[in-house]
Amino acid sequence: MAERFRCYSVSRRATIGLICAATAWLVLSSGSFAAEPGVTDKTIKIGVMGSLTGPFAIFGTGNLSGATIAFEEANAAGGINGRKIEWISLDDESSPPKGIAAYKRLVDQEQVFAVFGPAASAVGQALVPTFKSSTTPTFVSVFSTPAVTEPLIPVVFRTGPMNDRQQGSAIADYVVDHLKMKKIALISQSDEYGKRGAESVTSRLAERKMPLVSSEVFNISDTDFTAQLSRTIQADPDVLIIYGYPNPSAVITRQAKQLGLKAMIMGANSAGSRTYPKIVGEAAAGTQNILTLNVLPEGDDPAAVKFRKVFEERFPDLARQGRPDLGDLLGYGGAKVYLEGLKRAGPQLTQKGFMQALESMKDFQTDLTLPTTFTATDHEGNQSAKVVEIQKDLSRKILPVVVHAQEAAPK
Repeated sequence: MAERFRCYSVSRRATIGLICAATAWLVLSSGSFAAEPGVTDKTIKIGVMGSLTGPFAIFGTGNLSGATIAFEEANAAGGINGRKIEWISLDDESSPPKGIAAYKRLVDQEQVFAVFGPAASAVGQALVPTFKSSTTPTFVSVFSTPAVTEPLIPVVFRTGPMNDRQQGSAIADYVVDHLKMKKIALISQSDEYGKRGAESVTSRLAERKMPLVSSEVFNISDTDFTAQLSRTIQADPDVLIIYGYPNPSAVITRQAKQLGLKAMIMGANSAGSRTYPKIVGEAAAGTQNILTLNVLPEGDDPAAVKFRKVFEERFPDLARQGRPDLGDLLGYGGAKVYLEGLKRAGPQLTQKGFMQALESMKDFQTDLTLPTTFTATDHEGNQSAKVVEIQKDLSRKILPVVVHAQEAAPK
């Protein structure tokens, strides 16, 4: 929508009409004012939001760091269709209410063209009513709750992680079809992330006539899982699926082995941290998890080596913490898809045109993340994952298998 302008009174009505027409022509033709929120003839203003502090910070900082590198690379190459990317970042502090406030500030006060984030499932789920009433394109690259894509919300797009309905179903199929397990146990986080994943694992196994032998729940802040694991061990499972964030998943794995669990351990995507083996120790050897990346962040693939070098130079403080990691690569890959959408939308950039451009993508490659495909009826860009196994020396190896979402989204 064109920038509003005011016509001042003059003595003759005809003169007023001429002045208004001339002013309108200057506004629309000069490009000096935004035709859309956040757009000028030289810049595109983006809002980046995520959990930069609090328990979800590893993902929020990854969303921001990855996007920052991608945006800076685009600007260094001349921008997108002649426009440079400008971005403002807000911290939702891992709090759903603060996430809602941050999103509304970016849209209503900062008047950004689009929002990149948030980065935590709990925050994303809380924003669903806000998304439904919004006209601002919103791009998700890290969190995985299906609440924002099933059913489709027109302004919301996600690529990078499979959503938790798809992940849970894919994990269930993998342990049955590839690992040939018969007695399957589950322990899951109690928040939106773990709840959705657990529901999917449970329902998919029930469909396959293989009910869980044990199902336990934990809170993200828990540090002692003895009670849950003791009950799990009594069920004598062949495999234990852990659906939780990296730190609690690592502690559960270590404590499970200390308590004598003989079962193999299978983890979800968020446990795919490169620091996970070091945190767990020798108990990590032989564990597996799905991973929605094309390469390992610490690997020797040329794309990983290149990104790691850029990241370590740009964010040395994060690099000292064992980064880049899963969230950083997902943030970067998502931003590359986002930038491609802006490019395809052309020089006459509109929010509607941008969303239509995203919907034109089919098998778009970023090297670091898995291919992205959007359509007008499906904004879930990636529906597959690889499987990682931790070796005896605690290095990680991508196995020659790809898991896919098997079921259509609920109607």
